[in-house]
Amino acid sequence: MSSVMMCCCLLLLFGLLSEGREILVGGKSNTWKVPESRDETLNQWSGRTRFKIGDSLLWKYNAENDSVLQVRQKDYERCDRSEPIRGYKDGHTNIELKRSGPFYFISGEEGHCQRGEKLRVVVLSPNHNRSVVDAPAPVNIVLSPNYNRSVAAAPLKAHIMNKGSLNTAWSLLLLLPLGLLV
Repeated sequence: MSSVMMCCCLLLLFGLLSEGREILVGGKSNTWKVPESRDETLNQWSGRTRFKIGDSLLWKYNAENDSVLQVRQKDYERCDRSEPIRGYKDGHTNIELKRSGPFYFISGEEGHCQRGEKLRVVVLSPNHNRSVVDAPAPVNIVLSPNYNRSVAAAPLKAHIMNKGSLNTAWSLLLLLPLGLLV
C-alpha cells in the first residue's frame, strides 16, 4: 500500500473514531418525565454512562406537557426555572456537549424538578484515559451479609449512535480494498 493511501486511511480512521455520539437520554424514548420512583433516576443512568466532548444528548419527550432547561448548578440544586441558560420545548431536543465538566438540566414544568425530573451529566476531560473507561480491570468485591441485592445498579442501557453517516467498521471495510489496489 502506498504511503499516501496509508496516511489517508489513518486520517479517516482517526476522524471517524473521534466523532461524537448521539446519546438518547435515559437510553430510550420518553424517559424525560417525573420518575415513578426514586429507585431509577436519570442521574443514576448518567452516572453509568461515559460522556465525552462532541457527544450530543437527545431527549425524546411529550412537548405538550414538558420541556428541557439547561441551568447553572445552583439553579439545578434549587429547581429554579427563572434564569435558564437555554430552554427547549420541541419534544426532540438535541444538545451537543462542547466542553468537559458538569452540565445541569431540569424540567421547565412547574413541580417536575422537585419530584425528580432533573439530570446532571459529567463530560470527561480529553485527557481522560479512554482504555480505563472501555475496559475496566476486574474488581473483587466482598459483600456484607446485610447486602441487599435488589438495590444493585442495573446494567448500562444507553442508546448510543455514531453521528457520522457511515459506521466506523463499515468505512474501514470499504477503504481497505482500495488501499490494496494502489
